[in-house]
Amino acid sequence: MAESGVSVARERGARWLRFGTLTLGLAGSQIIWSLELAYGTPYLLDIGLSKQATGLVWIAGPLSGLVTQPVLGSLSDSSTSRYRRRKYIVGSALMVAVGTCTIAFSEPIAAVLLDSLGVGYGDWDPVRKERVALVVQTLSVLGFWVLDFAVNGLQVISRALILDNAGSSEQNEANAWQARMLHAGNIVGYWCGWANLAEWPALRWVGGGQFRKFAMLSIAGMAACVAVTVLGTPETAYRHTTPPPTRGWQRVYVSLQQVWHVAKQLPLSIRRVCQVQLLATMSWFPFLFYSTTYIVDAARRHHDGRDASEKIGSFGMLLFALLSMLAGSFLPVVTVAGHASPHADGGAVAPLRSAWRQATLRSMWTFGCLSQALILFATFFVHTQEQALGLVMLMGVPWSIWTWVPFALLGEFVREAEAEPAQDAVEDQWSAQQIMDRHEPRQRTSVHDLENPSRRTSAHEGVAPQRIVSGSHVSSVVSRGREVPADGAAPLEDSIRGGTILGIHNLAIVLPQFLVALIASLIFRVTSHAPSKHRRGDDGDVAWVLRFGAVMALFAAALTRYIPLTQSERAARNIAGVRLPLDDDEEPEAAHDTP
Repeated sequence: MAESGVSVARERGARWLRFGTLTLGLAGSQIIWSLELAYGTPYLLDIGLSKQATGLVWIAGPLSGLVTQPVLGSLSDSSTSRYRRRKYIVGSALMVAVGTCTIAFSEPIAAVLLDSLGVGYGDWDPVRKERVALVVQTLSVLGFWVLDFAVNGLQVISRALILDNAGSSEQNEANAWQARMLHAGNIVGYWCGWANLAEWPALRWVGGGQFRKFAMLSIAGMAACVAVTVLGTPETAYRHTTPPPTRGWQRVYVSLQQVWHVAKQLPLSIRRVCQVQLLATMSWFPFLFYSTTYIVDAARRHHDGRDASEKIGSFGMLLFALLSMLAGSFLPVVTVAGHASPHADGGAVAPLRSAWRQATLRSMWTFGCLSQALILFATFFVHTQEQALGLVMLMGVPWSIWTWVPFALLGEFVREAEAEPAQDAVEDQWSAQQIMDRHEPRQRTSVHDLENPSRRTSAHEGVAPQRIVSGSHVSSVVSRGREVPADGAAPLEDSIRGGTILGIHNLAIVLPQFLVALIASLIFRVTSHAPSKHRRGDDGDVAWVLRFGAVMALFAAALTRYIPLTQSERAARNIAGVRLPLDDDEEPEAAHDTP
């Protein structure tokens, strides 16, 4: 009995170590992201940009993610290097460091540039001061654009690496771990923003204010986290059955073709997740980019000085991150997803999980959207700094759900599409390669093969389970974690490209940001001229942007009810034989399955 307990503890510890190492890179990316969220908008305002202009600056995020995420996902899918996805992670991390340093040292860089051009007679010259301010604004905006580009790439490739190394029944746990790492990165980042870094002797050489010192610590933290993931996560190179394009532009073109063909007919379940994400993103990004400003506006009524108010803003986000970590550690334990996994039920939490047996992933997402809307609508009743801090902290609960549930759903749905039997290949539920085959009729499986699946597998008997990657012009095999194909085994056909699917899913997160940025700028323009008895500067306008997010959260909550249950949820609830609706005209599954 004791030996059994020790064995279970060792197995759990090994699993935690594997998932921790696999997902730690995302903690590094989130440390940098917390720098942008906590200080981005206040920093841009302090260097002279208007709130309307900051809304347009943040269009860089969706612009960079619009192309880079699906293309990088597709390129990493087809990479033949033994460092495969990890080399893209390292490249993205280096670009993050460049963008962050450009922002942090924009003032000295601007001074050096103007000195080299001989602009102005000295620091006292008004003309020189104007030019310095202009160059600082330009460098900062460019730096944030590079930073957005690189963070988008770092996150999508890191998530593709998680998809590669976690089985279908492990997707919920693996994505719960990646959410915890995001929360941990937020905690570290917001704590650094809140702490008085000026008093740290080790950072005196950096110079500048709180922002610059925070930036340097963020780069160091990201580098350490990414190094652990890159060095501790092995990958297996795969071979192409046909030679891949050698020129860079040809590889990008082929990748764009792959993204386009797969995106046109995604499996129904993945399409539903993407549809919800369109609205969920519109609900979250107003909060993510303006929550610190919301706190700072309230803090400046009681505190003078730039650093004092920004530290209070970072403290509010630190409370937000702490509650996110707490909720993110508890909520995944009580969901039914992955219940059929041999590791799903720890002894101590088994009774708790049994009591919450009906908590499906889609129900968690519905709850998250509704609670988010309720909290944001509470801005009508917030008038003090303490109330603003409390509101931002409470947003940690729905945030913990949004950073976990969509990716857990996507991971399971991608694996289900890979493993889906051909006889069940209805058009709306085809895997990515089956979608591609519609454009290559000569390679399509025959009707006789559909009726006799044994014919399709006989050619590959003896081959270990493996993940197949096929593009519009190439077919190849990629081992999943420890599942390495036998030596000399021919690559199998008909599988999904995980990185491409994750990139397409990120388009659903990226595209709405254009609209959010424009709507935020419009709201700022309208409310800046509205009378307010408590107005100081633009006080009150950020609250209206947050309320817009609350409305979007309500619409997202309604759409979550159309997401089907995952295979592990069906198995755990003994409804594996229930058929999912295939057409939008049919009654949604929510009407058939209790949440």
